[in-house]
Amino acid sequence: MTELDEELQGSLKDIVTLCEKEDDEIRKAQVRMWKKNEEFWHGVQYLFWSERDETWVSPLDVTWRSQFTEEELHELGPFYDYVVDIFKAHGESIISALSAQIPSLRFIPDDADDQADVITAKTYSKIADLVCRHNKAKLVYMRALFYQYINGVVFAYVYKDTDPRYGTREVPQYSTETRRVDYLTCSNCGYVRDANEQQCPQCGAAEADYTPQFEEVPVQTGTVAVPKTRVKIDVFGGLNVKVPYYARRQEDCNYLILSTDQPKSLVQSVFPDKADKIEAEHISNMERFARSQYSYESGSEPEQKHLVTVIKAWLRPSEFWREKDEAKRKKLQQKFPKGCRVTLVGKNKVFISAEDEDLDDRWVIGQAGLSTYIHSDPICRPLVPIQELRNQLVNLTMDTIEHGIPATFADKEVLDFDAYGKFEAAPGFIFPVKMRGNRPVSEHFFTEPKATFPREVPGFIRNLDQDAQFATGSFPSIYGGPSEGKSRTYSEYAASRQMALQRLSICNMLTTDWWMRTMELAVRTFADLVIDDERYVEFDSGSYVNVWIRRSELSGKVGGVEPETSDAFPVSLVQKRDLIMRLIELNNQYLNTALYSPDNVSILADVLALTDLKLPGEDQRVKQVIEINDLRKEGPVDEITPTVLPEPEVDDDAVHIEVLRNFLVSSAGLDLKRTNPPGYANCVAHLRLHLQSLQLKSIQQFGGSPPGVEPETTAVEE
Repeated sequence: MTELDEELQGSLKDIVTLCEKEDDEIRKAQVRMWKKNEEFWHGVQYLFWSERDETWVSPLDVTWRSQFTEEELHELGPFYDYVVDIFKAHGESIISALSAQIPSLRFIPDDADDQADVITAKTYSKIADLVCRHNKAKLVYMRALFYQYINGVVFAYVYKDTDPRYGTREVPQYSTETRRVDYLTCSNCGYVRDANEQQCPQCGAAEADYTPQFEEVPVQTGTVAVPKTRVKIDVFGGLNVKVPYYARRQEDCNYLILSTDQPKSLVQSVFPDKADKIEAEHISNMERFARSQYSYESGSEPEQKHLVTVIKAWLRPSEFWREKDEAKRKKLQQKFPKGCRVTLVGKNKVFISAEDEDLDDRWVIGQAGLSTYIHSDPICRPLVPIQELRNQLVNLTMDTIEHGIPATFADKEVLDFDAYGKFEAAPGFIFPVKMRGNRPVSEHFFTEPKATFPREVPGFIRNLDQDAQFATGSFPSIYGGPSEGKSRTYSEYAASRQMALQRLSICNMLTTDWWMRTMELAVRTFADLVIDDERYVEFDSGSYVNVWIRRSELSGKVGGVEPETSDAFPVSLVQKRDLIMRLIELNNQYLNTALYSPDNVSILADVLALTDLKLPGEDQRVKQVIEINDLRKEGPVDEITPTVLPEPEVDDDAVHIEVLRNFLVSSAGLDLKRTNPPGYANCVAHLRLHLQSLQLKSIQQFGGSPPGVEPETTAVEE
């Protein structure tokens, strides 16, 4: 943390305030749109904008109804607010389709001929897997798509988090100790040598003068448990983050302001030295109210007086030019050559800290669609008016149905309403009426025309549904709905799904690019944190194995990262199952060899959802994997004898040989060969014994020689 005097603190506070107020009207228009989209997501879809309160208000809000008496509300009649929420349904369909599979990444070495670069690139891939596990990458990816759906922009915040929950590591503690060290000074040449040396290494003389000395030497006094640090990824939408609206790329963002509302007690515990200056406050501006979950401030509860706003602003060095005082500006430029992160708390902006930190070292910005500037249109934008039209049609339909039974008016001189109200109707009953003159009874009654439902409405609703699908790209074939055509064959359904997914390919490519840049930043941040060798456990081939991230393997350079499926769309489990079934139907020998390989049989069972299926050879494969884990721990007994011997009566040598060979040529096997040659040699010795066992069994089976080999004979040709 950089210490600043009060003048520089005030200068940074003023700069952040200027950035907050920049293009305030444009920011309000963005917040207005984003807040409406979020309310629609939560099902609050009957809204109007209140200029006085600068927020969206529902006609059913308590404060609105409190302005009228019960009689007036009765005269106004019922308010129909039925919602058929296609807004959220289409959004969840798109999010599910795009997040069916998280893009896998491939790190590229800076020099393909440099072994250190190749090893580092592979190690980065391991780190990426670990970072995904630590952050529950699937959920992060889904949240990012949610913000792209309602905001059109997503912000990834990559930071370091130190916590004992992640484990601890022992760090040695040192101090100094005074020790006596004896030296001998040669009487002949003056060379100073150790007291254990009998002769001078320089001149060979034995005579020397004894010279005792005392030195301060480091001594380990013990160890201390230090919490481990993880790299975390958090995502935010436009309501929490402000960047310049005129920026076309992330490089053009001269500032980024993150605003979050947190409990006062929590903020005080994080910044105890400023606790007495931190005060809770009620909602005082449009942005803070938009970040809340309330549709309208209707009482004391939504004021959220227990919360305070924490502002973290990342400023590039160019923003220091907002400071008019040249002396202050130069001081800021000298202290923060890469820019800084300023932390302020509360309405009065209590200064907490300023740290030297580059914006690009913490943030990655992504878009939902094509746009001139960094703020693109939300995916849901064309769906909002369609949702409003559909709600109106539904409520008009309900109004028509409820008024389908017409009202009847009667002459009170003809019909005694009090007596009629006490009479229980029965089939064929007769009720007396008073005749007025010679006019028929029917002329004393009038029935309103029956409300009829327009025939055009169902067709109009179907057209709205089709427009919603086309506008958002959420066609039924994406989420398993009925086919658009009359025919529903598998091939037509698959073709329809593929075309529907292509409609979302722009959003998918932009999201994949954002995820690629986010993971690259997270992996590089993690690599800088590696002090000791790290490991994590993964389940592989029926057994748990340790995957090591070694500090020595991070000495090379990585040229970049690219998605392994840059042009492919996420593949769901159903699609994988259909593809595998088609490959099985082909009955191709080469494909069958790959499908029924011992390493792939378990994948087949998982994809086909047959986890209880007993797979032939699976137990043999698991047994060999367990033996490999034991073999790699130490070297062989001698050149030909491994520490784990095969069991010819139990082992299926063919399966064991295939599993061993696949492991030895894999990246894990090559890593074992480089880092643990004795363990690699132990596995090779075990493989040789399996080969000998298989050959011996073949000889015994075919009576003296393996198939295809001419048997030995002692006969002499004449």
